[in-house]
Amino acid sequence: MTGPSLTARRVSCSTMRRLRWPLAVVAAFAAGWAMAGVTGKTPASREANRDAEALRQQVTTLQARLHAREEIAGEPASPPPATSAARRAAARVDGTLTAAAAREERMLQDLRAPAATPPAFARGAPSGPPPTLETALDRFYRYLEATRGEGRERWQRARELVDELRGMGEVAGKALMQVLAAGGDSDERRAAARLLGSLQVPQSLPLLKDIIERDDDLLLRRAAAAGLRQLQTPDSLPVMEHILLNGADDRFVRLSAAYGLAEAGRPLGVNGLAQIFNESAADGRGREMAFRALSSLNDERSLPFMRQVMAADVEPGFRLRAIQYLTAQRDPQALPTLQVLMKSPTEQPSIRDAAAQAYRALGGK
Repeated sequence: MTGPSLTARRVSCSTMRRLRWPLAVVAAFAAGWAMAGVTGKTPASREANRDAEALRQQVTTLQARLHAREEIAGEPASPPPATSAARRAAARVDGTLTAAAAREERMLQDLRAPAATPPAFARGAPSGPPPTLETALDRFYRYLEATRGEGRERWQRARELVDELRGMGEVAGKALMQVLAAGGDSDERRAAARLLGSLQVPQSLPLLKDIIERDDDLLLRRAAAAGLRQLQTPDSLPVMEHILLNGADDRFVRLSAAYGLAEAGRPLGVNGLAQIFNESAADGRGREMAFRALSSLNDERSLPFMRQVMAADVEPGFRLRAIQYLTAQRDPQALPTLQVLMKSPTEQPSIRDAAAQAYRALGGK
């Protein structure tokens, strides 16, 4: 009994060894077909899910836009305030501007104000029911409609709506990123980019960075750069450094990056603003923006630049403002140059007088 049993076991083991490799091949084929079936369906289903989600977001934003416009259209119109002839003339000039140019000008005005507001996510949640994505989108489109009109009441309403969005925290950030990523109306995307910076939504950094680096819409890139400048997060600083060091990029995109770095205490930002001022001799707006940014720092970092400007061959208005800045900062190193200016017979009287006043104010004798 033992012999046959042992022989049978040997035959069985030998047979199993011979079948092991073919079985492994069959198992591999089976696994391959199974994986092919899974991978054949998963990308398609994922793509369908992405398309459905994108469509849902577009419908949501469209509904919020229409709802906001309907409610604003139903509100009683307030009587126009009395305006002077100068204001009416300015309004006529503004009416000739295109919508894109007007939005760009608002972006530049936003750039002049430092981003001193603490992030919305650092504050506690507001009382009442939790905000929804639809509510945040409604407030955004109301804000957009308010900024498209004229008058103090509309701008006051726009500021109130920004405060409401700020109080919504992460929900507002999600709504604004949805508008920016949707690729719809360009005015909406520019406004969303600026608001993401104003509300300091850190999650928007990859989206803003991608627009600055890849988008063909220059005004949208400028708006994204203005938003990026106000984020003031550790991850945003290397991005702004890269933008500033690219001398071939748009001047206003680089200006936003330089301003953001300067506000973060980086010397590269201060030097970048001074460089943009110097290279903008033929661009009065760019030069004005760079000067205002340096003035807004309001500390000793701008003193070397201001000393150069007060004695440079530039527009006299910049020289007067540089002298005023040096006086306000009580800069003793400005005294030798001020003395030269106040005694120069070829200098303009306005510059001589301002230099003499500053010289006395700083203790010169």
